[in-house]
Amino acid sequence: MFHPAGDLVVTVGIILFLFIFLRFLYTIPLKISLSAIRDSTRLCGESEVGLGQFSIAVLYDGILFGEMRIGGRRLFSFSIPKTGEEGTKTDEGKPEAEGIRSGMRWIPVIVQGSRRIIRHFRIDTLTCHARIGCGDPCTTGMVYGYIQAIIPLLPGEHDICIVPDFYDPAFEGHVRLDTKFVYPFALLVYLSRIIIPEVLNKPELSGGEMNAESG
Repeated sequence: MFHPAGDLVVTVGIILFLFIFLRFLYTIPLKISLSAIRDSTRLCGESEVGLGQFSIAVLYDGILFGEMRIGGRRLFSFSIPKTGEEGTKTDEGKPEAEGIRSGMRWIPVIVQGSRRIIRHFRIDTLTCHARIGCGDPCTTGMVYGYIQAIIPLLPGEHDICIVPDFYDPAFEGHVRLDTKFVYPFALLVYLSRIIIPEVLNKPELSGGEMNAESG
């Protein structure tokens, strides 16, 4: 049994530990990486989302499956079922005007959220080594010129090497993109504050017209 002064010290210690832990968790960036390899015979790719030492990866090499990783090492893998057409619902009966009106409501939210997402978004590295060809020299030269004009505008570190093939159609190579979101929990709280009110205040539509009570 602790002395009253000891109880106070233990309580303050626990609160301080939780504060430091939550502060550390708050500053961990959310890392997202994408990579793909394509040649004349196959296409494979990998996407990974990680927070700290924990990450979830989705891989494709003819079949689609996922992995749970800790520190870059596979903890276990799991299969991803293919989406079937059974049980899917269509919006064929939904009036077109209602769909347009519903989409227009989200435009200010999307613009406002996109600005904040861009502030938190960072590109660490971009690597792309590829051979491209459109089948005729004119089109291949135009595409190659557009790519070369865009490369200097890309932020972050990048290693891009594009080799044009002026004779044969070709699209081979490998690409890897490493990005991160700084302060992801702050971004999540902000997006929740602007999305949840829109969801809760969804106007009721009757016969394609907005009810007066819902504004």
